[in-house]
Amino acid sequence: MTPELFAAAAQLCRISTPVGGYGLAYGSQAVGAGYSDSDLDLVLVGRHRPGCHIMNDLIAAVCKIHDDFGLRSDTEVDYETKLFATYSDVDSAVGLRCFSRIGGGLSPDPVVADRRWLNSPAFAQRLILNALTSEHVFLGGSVARYRADRARAEQAIAVLAISMLGGPEVTVLDAVRALTEGPGGERGKDFLGYTPGARLCSTVQSGLASLVARNLVEVIDGARFRRCHVRDEQVGPGRAA
Repeated sequence: MTPELFAAAAQLCRISTPVGGYGLAYGSQAVGAGYSDSDLDLVLVGRHRPGCHIMNDLIAAVCKIHDDFGLRSDTEVDYETKLFATYSDVDSAVGLRCFSRIGGGLSPDPVVADRRWLNSPAFAQRLILNALTSEHVFLGGSVARYRADRARAEQAIAVLAISMLGGPEVTVLDAVRALTEGPGGERGKDFLGYTPGARLCSTVQSGLASLVARNLVEVIDGARFRRCHVRDEQVGPGRAA
């Protein structure tokens, strides 16, 4: 993100984010890995979803930013789906309720290039979980709620990786591999939207450390983590501060 683009996105956040909520930019612009005209991925978080008129004004403001900076718009997912998340949406995301369960374990479906699927509540929750756990930019709002949601999301992807792997022990590298490559070889945006790297390793490490602090996981030999009695539900949709 250029300083000018960040300033425009932060101004939108100041005007449009409900009291007590916050705003994030994520995706290629936030990472600085996209083309100069890559679309700007934004999400605002608040207690209640905006009404039709407010949402239309918000979408118009985002479209104006894209026009002003010559950015491409990604229309695969509707703005009504991806631009706003309620506290309840975040709770569902960090509670991992957006993923399928097979044989008691979590099994994330690969991304389906179908508009109905891409605009489903479950996929919207996957987007907010990814926004909180991949590289992103905090645009403003409640720092306390943002930090609490980010910490819960970090724990959630650690539990997701443990559940996907299924074994009694896991390393950070095991977890990163599970989160970045699906069983059919799906990667990146075709799977969970993550790419292997230092940032994801750090996020997984932080999530596992939080589970250790809650006595849900124990450290073995300094590098391996063994599940105690962790269940997916124990990450839970705990309320942010």
